[in-house]
This record gives sequence, C-alpha cells and structure tokens, in this order.
Amino acid sequence: MFLMKKIFIVMTMLCTVFAVNAQSRFTKPADMTQQEEKPRRGLFDKDKTPIDKKYLEGACPMVGNKIVWQKYFNADSKSAKEIYDIMLKFLQKMTKEEGQTQKSNVAVVNEEEYQIGARFVEKMVFQNSALSLDQAEFAYQLLVYCIDGRCEVVIKNMTYIYEADREGGGVFPAEDMISDDIALNKKKDGFRKGGVKKFRMKTIDRKDEIFAKISRALKQEAEGGSTWE
Repeated sequence: MFLMKKIFIVMTMLCTVFAVNAQSRFTKPADMTQQEEKPRRGLFDKDKTPIDKKYLEGACPMVGNKIVWQKYFNADSKSAKEIYDIMLKFLQKMTKEEGQTQKSNVAVVNEEEYQIGARFVEKMVFQNSALSLDQAEFAYQLLVYCIDGRCEVVIKNMTYIYEADREGGGVFPAEDMISDDIALNKKKDGFRKGGVKKFRMKTIDRKDEIFAKISRALKQEAEGGSTWE
C-alpha cells in the first residue's frame, strides 16, 4: 500500500512538470500579440506611401446626386466675347489632343450669351506595359460660361466605359465609382478595396490638368501669347 502511494505521488509530480513545460513552450509571450498587430494604414497605401489629401474627403463634391467640379478663372482685361473666343479655340484644340476619341467634340455654342458646351470621350490609361494594357474610356461634359473679366468652367456627367466586353464590365457613372461614400473608407482617410482607387485618382488628376491648362491659356492670351502647352 505504501509503495502504491509513493508511485502515485511520483507520477503526479511528473505530470505537473510536463504540464508546466508544455505551457511555457506553447504559451504566447505577452509582447508577441503586440508584434503581430497590423500597423494602422491611416493616410498610407499598401506600399506605405503617403496618400495626398487632394484625393481624400471632399475631393469629389456632390451637387444634388451628381459629382460636379466648377472653377472660376479671372481674365480681368478681357471682355466676355474675347474670353469666349479664347475658350472656343482651346476646346476645339483639346478635342484633337492625343488620347481623345472621335466622339470628342464641341457640341453647343451660344455666341450671344457666350456659352460653350463640349463633350469629351478620351482614353484613361491606368497601366501600360508590354504584358498588359489597363484602360477605360472616360466621358464627361465640359461647360463654359463667360462674362466680362472671367469665366466659369464646369465638369459634370462623368462616366467610364471599362472592360465592356468582359463579365462585370460596362458603363459606370462616376457617382458609383469615385464618390466619397464609394471610394473611401469609413474614416475617409484611405481607400476602400475593390479597384476604385485608380479611377478616383486618375479622374482628379485629369480635372486638375484641364483646369491648369485653361488657366495658362487665359493668362498667355492676356499677355499676348498664343501657345497653350
């Protein structure tokens, strides 16, 4: 009987030792959880590159249920007629730029009220390499309203034709692709997943490029220049 009790005590001690060793071997150190936590993205993309705030909240303003960009350009020394003539030539030239399609045209001109309406359908290239070409057709309306000393330019009614011959492709309104609620995360400090980032960034860049060219065109004409590049 005494021998059995002794054996039982020894076995109990061995089991306790094994349990302690196993726990120490497999228990996660306290600081490992901290090491495994994913860093917060914040204003950073997957490659940790800071995201320019110009692409974030408020970059695609909504007027009603449409994304609309509008900007005023000063031309203090010019009459409404002179500004109208400058902008008409500018838009006619723009329809023939590289990347424009045959659908791009100056559709409406109102010489009495100095208003112009143009429709552009152009190539928007996301990636172009020897192995792949990723692009969309970007369509939008550009309106110009001229008065003495300045003009207003509006970009609206934007759509993308993307992979129309593939399943899931087709024609997509800008509101379904690049609006804050669709393209940005809940905190509005980064992009949602799903491929809309490239559309938002490229479209904002194109808008900035168009506005910059218009500003240069009006300035150069005011200074007696004639080139808009």
